[in-house]
Amino acid sequence: MFQFTDEERRELKKRAARQPEVVERLKENVREVLERPVLVPTEGIANWTLYYYCPKCSVPLEFDPDRAHVHRCPACGEEYGGEPYDSAWWGLVNARNYNAAYKMGLIYAATGEAIYAEKCVEILLAYAKYYPDYQVHGNIPYNGPGRSGAQTLDEANFQRTLAMAFDLVEETMTQEERAFVRDRMFLPGADFLTAHRHGQLHNHEVIISSAIAVIGLLFGREDLIRFAVYEKYGLLYQLEHGMLPCRMWFEGSFGYHFYALQSFFAWEKFAIHTGHSHMDHPNFLAMMEVLSDYLQPDGRMPMLNDTTLHHADSELYLYEFAYRHIKSDRLLWILNRLYQEQERDNEEAFFYGEETLPVVPPAQAALWQDRNYHTPVGTAGHTVLRGSQGRYLLFKHDTYGGEHDHYDRLAISYMAFGKPVSADLGTTGYGAALHYDYYKNTGTHNTVVIGEGNQSPAACRLLKYEEAEEAVYVTAECDWGRPYQMPDSFTIVQWKEENYRNVRMTRKIAWTDSCFAEAFYVSGADEELPVDWVMHLKGDVVKEQAAKEQAMKERAKEERREVFSGQKPFSFFHDAEPVKDMRIRTCLDGIVTDLYCAGADAEVWLARGYDNPSTGELNHVIVRRRGRELCFLSVVESHRGEPVIAHVEFVPEENGGWKIHVTQRDGKDRIFDMGI
Repeated sequence: MFQFTDEERRELKKRAARQPEVVERLKENVREVLERPVLVPTEGIANWTLYYYCPKCSVPLEFDPDRAHVHRCPACGEEYGGEPYDSAWWGLVNARNYNAAYKMGLIYAATGEAIYAEKCVEILLAYAKYYPDYQVHGNIPYNGPGRSGAQTLDEANFQRTLAMAFDLVEETMTQEERAFVRDRMFLPGADFLTAHRHGQLHNHEVIISSAIAVIGLLFGREDLIRFAVYEKYGLLYQLEHGMLPCRMWFEGSFGYHFYALQSFFAWEKFAIHTGHSHMDHPNFLAMMEVLSDYLQPDGRMPMLNDTTLHHADSELYLYEFAYRHIKSDRLLWILNRLYQEQERDNEEAFFYGEETLPVVPPAQAALWQDRNYHTPVGTAGHTVLRGSQGRYLLFKHDTYGGEHDHYDRLAISYMAFGKPVSADLGTTGYGAALHYDYYKNTGTHNTVVIGEGNQSPAACRLLKYEEAEEAVYVTAECDWGRPYQMPDSFTIVQWKEENYRNVRMTRKIAWTDSCFAEAFYVSGADEELPVDWVMHLKGDVVKEQAAKEQAMKERAKEERREVFSGQKPFSFFHDAEPVKDMRIRTCLDGIVTDLYCAGADAEVWLARGYDNPSTGELNHVIVRRRGRELCFLSVVESHRGEPVIAHVEFVPEENGGWKIHVTQRDGKDRIFDMGI
């Protein structure tokens, strides 16, 4: 067994006696698969599981192992049949089987209960029986084909997870059974993955390589290990070239940051006691520590790019294995913070974590919890600004990240009182229509979009970070006229390059403990194209004066749009009304947010659109202008009770810059210099 030494297995049995609830939870997780006859596809029919989403609600359908042809939406109750749902159902059957087999192997390793090893072996033998007949199939965007599933990524997850299960129960198998699964499934699977690994930086290639490497180690195939770990685009290459200077995985999503690490560590769990382990590589520590600079007030990771609502605590459990082998106070602090909200009884802690965790001293923890953060001036990355009462702003001055990017350079994500007032929406399942049509577009992010088309790839840079007496000033730019090197990763064009050619955008933010002001400059846009500054606000719009509201409605009847535009994602913005007031007020769970916009010489619109999940809605504010030289100005304040701000004035300067005058209710004036 590669995953645990004899000493570690003895310790697991002791842990099982001390923490029986962890083992019982694992047993409950696999109970249904354990008690049912083994069900596996007899041909290569399994499709992409991300097709298993309601096309109306963009939420996962309910999986029922007894209903292969009826698939119900838990939100709207609609039932679907036929393709792609029936074949995606088989994809879920496969995932359920291989995950259960692995968990059964873990239960056996911790308890020695033979019934779990026997069922695990039964699943392995069933797949090995049919695997040679699985046809190569699949036509999923950005993916190669699979055999057990519809993409090479699915094949890698299938092979690696079953190989990990095999390692845990191999000692219970006969020589004939071992040879049967090796020769009919694992080695042909490794050959298939080797033939279909792409020459690119990508989380898929990490997963594929980790599967090949695990199979190579299991069966003494040094050629597979060499290809998967040491050759170009193998694990070491991905680790050393996939991490950006800002310590983020190049795809710019914490979801994929940890998805990649999950597969790196799957291999390391196998290799940790061999000469092929690279757990001491400095990039592992850097990639694990970086989250401490980004954690939101609610303890979650921000929803950047293709991060979904399911990327949550399970990714943070990876810190158990990492901390056991890389001692770091930052890693420990993240674990300490995680277990302030929950018991330390997850399976990663049980099988791969230290027996006990020390506590980082409060003074040291405060340095990470309360401080601002920014990547170096002159480089691409992010700035994180923090304040009292759960105030948090993430400024995204990063570089294009390939397939999982959202075309949202210079976007911001904002929280107040720990609530996602205007936080990045992330995305939903990729098979759901709203992934490409709505969430994965510039127009659903807090930035500027030209001609209603997605921003083309570019790299931003932080120009200035200054902690002045009255505010923290942060300035960053994205210049599409500067040379840009695309990432070494396959990409489908989903942007309007002609709309952004030679455009320069500069965003300046002034951050205080009660509000923030901003100026967003856009230079070089085609005068015929609309230039839209967009900000979404969660909660209900507050309209304080009924008479004023009625007058506005009467005035806006002819201008009101049922659909804001025919171009996606703006075609999903509905009930759009022109706004005449400078202030737009919303309320989210008792948190009132006031957005002050400079609306002179602009159209200001307020529309409704999808939240995430799409069963809820939020508000989109669109400020639209046209011209070669433009500036969008705003002030945002969130409060409980009385606001601090009484009045806002936007004052032009002779040099083309702006000042923002804020008068507070206590009579104090604040003047923010927003010139660049």
